[in-house]
Amino acid sequence: MATPMMELPKISVFDPLKGLLLTYFMPESCYDEFFINFYFLDVPCLKIVLSKGLGIGIILGSVMVKLPQILKLMGAKSTEGLSFNPVLLELLAITGTLTYSIANSFPFSAWGEALFLMLQTVAIGFLIMHYGGNTVKGVLFLGVYFGLVALLLSPFTPMSVVMAMQASNMPAIIIGRSLTANYPPSN
Repeated sequence: MATPMMELPKISVFDPLKGLLLTYFMPESCYDEFFINFYFLDVPCLKIVLSKGLGIGIILGSVMVKLPQILKLMGAKSTEGLSFNPVLLELLAITGTLTYSIANSFPFSAWGEALFLMLQTVAIGFLIMHYGGNTVKGVLFLGVYFGLVALLLSPFTPMSVVMAMQASNMPAIIIGRSLTANYPPSN
């Protein structure tokens, strides 16, 4: 009498990375296609991996967007040439994108860029006030801003307000750029 053969679990050399890959790059079906079946031409899986990879690449790139400017401002201990109002309008646009994306439960890869841009823009706004001799106002600005973001992300804020902020992105950026171009900087 023959004993039934037990099927061995399929394993891959990528199993130690499986959790990371499934969390950030692909569903389990794509993991199986790529790393168990070694079929790398599955078009739906390629689209998913490419999309998620690009999203993460954009997020990682956004970490560096304003960092050189922040370091230069801190090195010079001056924000000469920068004005607070255009930075505030840019922050309005970024905050609209961030809160709209979070409120709609978009994946982090869709709004992570806005998070890092927001943090860097807030830092620039604080530095403008700090190097302009208004450190207390700068700290107050940080507290008020992050308090408003918390309020926008809370259930107390109607979705219509968040949608209006998202819709105001382009006008805020255009007005902010025109302020930068037409008016001398003020600290």
